[in-house]
Amino acid sequence: MEEHMPEKKKQIMLSAMKLFATKGFSHTTMQEVASFCKMSKGSVYQYYSSKDELLLNIFMYQSKLLEDRMQMMERAGDLNPRERLIRKIEVYLSIWNEHPEFIKMQMRDNADHVNKDIREFMFKMSKLSIEMLVESLRDIYGQEFEPYLMDGASLLSSLVFTYMCLKLFDNIPIQIEKISKHIVGIMDYTAEGMIKHRPSPLLNARMFSLLEGDEVKTKIVHPLILVKQIREAVEGASIEKSNKQDILDSILVLEEELLQVQPRKVILLGMLSNIKEVAAWSSLYEQLCHAMDSTFRYAPGTFR
Repeated sequence: MEEHMPEKKKQIMLSAMKLFATKGFSHTTMQEVASFCKMSKGSVYQYYSSKDELLLNIFMYQSKLLEDRMQMMERAGDLNPRERLIRKIEVYLSIWNEHPEFIKMQMRDNADHVNKDIREFMFKMSKLSIEMLVESLRDIYGQEFEPYLMDGASLLSSLVFTYMCLKLFDNIPIQIEKISKHIVGIMDYTAEGMIKHRPSPLLNARMFSLLEGDEVKTKIVHPLILVKQIREAVEGASIEKSNKQDILDSILVLEEELLQVQPRKVILLGMLSNIKEVAAWSSLYEQLCHAMDSTFRYAPGTFR
């Protein structure tokens, strides 16, 4: 993802993150961001039309970075549920370790001054994080732990954040891998105790708007995974050579666009149209359209 972002745009964003972490969002001006980047204010406005847009892009950048790293982790090899959770925690901690300003920025006065779009995106990030942790806890501890999934996910999230803050702010010299294994060990003892003693759960999924009725939302596979599977299907299909290359070229453009922080709908629609004639016979195409609707929060049927 990072290599597809224009260097100046990335420089502005990372510089703003440092300033927001130090001074706070409301006390930082676009002129200060420009000066910090050694650019003119007009040049900054060529990339970001407002300070709100700049802050939103910081959150989107971090969200996309996390999403990409998680996808890479999933493709790295077969992991059992416990190993997968440890690796997920390592991904979180590694990103925060690389960009400590992102955590510091959120601990200042930023949240009270942001607009509706930013608040909604922050809520979406928090919600997806909890959903991911719930999925891992369910896979590890099974049906008996079901009543405690939200309590467990909240505790797990708090542990990850607390240990990361100790490392970032107090310079506690603990390796990320060691922290991750230790946190999952704590969750093992917690789950064992809850299952044994059966306390009343404090939290439930409805409080977090994670459930629709009593049904768990269908897990959405990321579009990049489905595009890769479509590529493999096309490569193995009996298609005229020139047509196959055109389709593969469209798939490549689609993959590159999906790696952007804000994929452009017109490009996505265009490339889907190019591959539809060949790929529509496969259930993968329908899954891809559904995944893109859900991932990018478009109305159902936008990409069909």
